[in-house]
Amino acid sequence: MKNQLLQLIRTLKQADSPMTSSSLANHLNVSPRSVKSYIQEINQTLPDTILSSQKGYTIDGQKAEELLSESKSAIPQTPEERVSYIINNLIKRGMINAYDLCDEMFIAYSTLKADLVEVRKVLKKGELQLVNQNDTLVVTGLERNKRKLLSTLLYSESRNNFVNYEKMSSSFEGIDVMFIKNTIQEEFEKHRFFINDYSLENLILHSSITIDRIRNGYAATETGEIPPVVRSHEYELAHDIIRRFEEKFNVSFNETEVAEFTMLILSRASNLDYETITVDNVRQYVGEEIYQLADDIVRDFASYFYIDLSQPEFFVRFCLHIKNLLIRSSSGYFSKNPLTASIKQNCPLIYDAAVNSARIIRERTGINLNDDEIAYIAFHIGGALELQSSLSNKLLAVIFCPGYYNLNNRLSDAIGKRLGEELIITDILTQEEELDKVQSDLIISTLSSDRKTGIPFVEVSPIIKEADLELIKNKISEIRKKKKQETFREHLSALIKEELFEVCDVSFSKEETIHQMAEQLKELGYVGDAFESEIIERDSISSVAFDAFAIPHAMKMHEKKTGINVRICKTPVEWDETEVKLVMMLCFNRNDRYLFNELFEPISMILIDPDNFNEIIRTASAQEFIDILSKKIT
Repeated sequence: MKNQLLQLIRTLKQADSPMTSSSLANHLNVSPRSVKSYIQEINQTLPDTILSSQKGYTIDGQKAEELLSESKSAIPQTPEERVSYIINNLIKRGMINAYDLCDEMFIAYSTLKADLVEVRKVLKKGELQLVNQNDTLVVTGLERNKRKLLSTLLYSESRNNFVNYEKMSSSFEGIDVMFIKNTIQEEFEKHRFFINDYSLENLILHSSITIDRIRNGYAATETGEIPPVVRSHEYELAHDIIRRFEEKFNVSFNETEVAEFTMLILSRASNLDYETITVDNVRQYVGEEIYQLADDIVRDFASYFYIDLSQPEFFVRFCLHIKNLLIRSSSGYFSKNPLTASIKQNCPLIYDAAVNSARIIRERTGINLNDDEIAYIAFHIGGALELQSSLSNKLLAVIFCPGYYNLNNRLSDAIGKRLGEELIITDILTQEEELDKVQSDLIISTLSSDRKTGIPFVEVSPIIKEADLELIKNKISEIRKKKKQETFREHLSALIKEELFEVCDVSFSKEETIHQMAEQLKELGYVGDAFESEIIERDSISSVAFDAFAIPHAMKMHEKKTGINVRICKTPVEWDETEVKLVMMLCFNRNDRYLFNELFEPISMILIDPDNFNEIIRTASAQEFIDILSKKIT
């Protein structure tokens, strides 16, 4: 319900006597005509909520409470929720009147002032500022930083709000979620399929939603066929799981639902053939129009929030959801969603992102989605975000175990229990040739292999021992270090070019060195006229020299391009009270300011070690300099 309507309901509910349309208009700062329109809309939602008489308007208290209760989920309740709400709306709407914001959240101005203190802190971390001009609030800063902050809020909101067995059990009344979980696990084991924990949770959720929809009369009505990509043993697995669901929950899956359940299994599980459904497979099944619609929604999300949702597992599931959504809507047969209120209350930003998806669907198809259908889209988005957040600090691993039928539970469970915070087992392979298709960070094998995969490999015993776990831990540390080095190397390679690297045999003063290096950056189009004076200003405040090296940089990062000018000085430069043998002059474009923190401290820590420093100043080219510096990252 719109905020204006909620304000009107609350105003009448708190009134001691009937209120005229004029007094209501003055209170709400709208016209009397708008008041009458609001009253009509409220009474259409719940008849006879607002009653009129010669004295004015009164409201039925019980009905008012019912409407307010239903809408409460959309209003932020805690300080944390309000901070997120304020930032999201400021970034999306551009500017907001402070008193309008108070009315929207039903809080006092003093409460808003306290919230804005926290808002400023969050914005500052994202290199943004809050400006308050005569109670008009505006966020200033780079558009890129605004969108990055929105993506951070989305990830934070998704954490622990999706794919949770306890939440699922409470949301789907009368559905035994643990029975669904045990059934899937048992049938996967019986049919020799493997599914990782995150995919298992998503499949349980999909099963719960499907069973709930069928029980409430929302079974798919169109005719469906099993896609050619589905093989007989995969269909048999899906059919055996569904048969147990039908017996337990007294429902009946039609052929379309069986086909789609099979495709969902293929998109997230693997078997001996190591074949899964691909994005191209789903394109054939859902059709080009639906495929493009789903793809456009994912692209729009990426362009606005800088978050990639194009991973095959999400995209397959999302395409199937859009297909069914459009089929349902063609007959006005929308699904009921038991999670709608919870999602709107706990995840308003993700719900808002889903509303934008609904807008794209409406523009393309003319279909207006209700809150329940929007909440289903939000759940797809939120689940993907939670998975990405969980994976961000974990490595992906596969197990190569030819006799895995008897060992997979013990092996994967033992590794998962001890190293679950470090890695995720995504697959169990049984044939050596399957290793050629692996895309993972680590292969854990019960056998040695001469196959050249390019992926780190660790051999363990079939029955995992403490020594095996230590081997895996050491390999994880090694992989993390290599990834860190590769990221660091990528940054340096982008910023240090051969024309920005020099080994200097001539003796120069500090002032001459700064001038020459700044002038070189200017000639190459990196900086403007003021750069050299800003370098000198920064150095005058506190010397940029550390032991035998100096890292001159400006306080303002607003240059044309980002780069690092490197000079190795065979004859040391007298830099204040220090003899400097290496100068690295940094310049940053506003859009790349985040790189300063990622580079400045690591470079300083590496160079401050005498052994590292002496090796690095013996380099003769930019590439050699980058290689050695990158190897020193720990």
